[in-house]
Amino acid sequence: MDFLQQSLSEGSEGMLTRPAIERAVNRVDEDLRSRGSDPIEVDPGTMVELYARAVSRTPARPLSELARQYSRVGFVSDPPPSNPEAEALIAWLEARGFPVIAISDTARSEASWQEFFRARTRLRFQSVVTSCEVGRAKPDPAIFQAGVRRLSLPPAAILHIGDRWDRDVLGALGAGLGAVLYSGLREPATADQDPLPTAESIARSGALHVRHLDDPALRVLLE
Repeated sequence: MDFLQQSLSEGSEGMLTRPAIERAVNRVDEDLRSRGSDPIEVDPGTMVELYARAVSRTPARPLSELARQYSRVGFVSDPPPSNPEAEALIAWLEARGFPVIAISDTARSEASWQEFFRARTRLRFQSVVTSCEVGRAKPDPAIFQAGVRRLSLPPAAILHIGDRWDRDVLGALGAGLGAVLYSGLREPATADQDPLPTAESIARSGALHVRHLDDPALRVLLE
């Protein structure tokens, strides 16, 4: 909100109030959802443009510049935590020559994520496939198919690891990928919105369930 308030207030028309920005954001987001889309499926430049229109402002700076800055909001003030288990697994995979990409439901661009990973974590991805750049979020097959194209591998040769049963596991399986449900970092909110299925359901799906990324069963599968 602070970034939008500052950036859309630049110029000679005066400072926008925070309530005005909040109303505009809510209005734009609700309109997108009413048309069957989600804000995380829209690229940052388009989102800034939509918010600017909602408050009847013309950005004083180029939209491309504002989009890059909007995509980075929160990385400095409230950076996402890095997972040491994921860092260790990715290093293990890369040492064996396996390509590793990320597929993420996010309003941030690939460039912003790669910049953050390099500066703040030991996570290294060959590519980051984002919902805002693909235009579809998990579990839509399109975002997984975008990952398949980045890897240039048959879907069946790719293993997707994620912490959401509906979005990650069922989405990956539906696109023809292998899938692993990783429940080690599930938060209470995730558990409420997306409860873990029974062990029988997981087994029937063909997915593997692990609570830690150094689980021997996962390493055997990856070998």
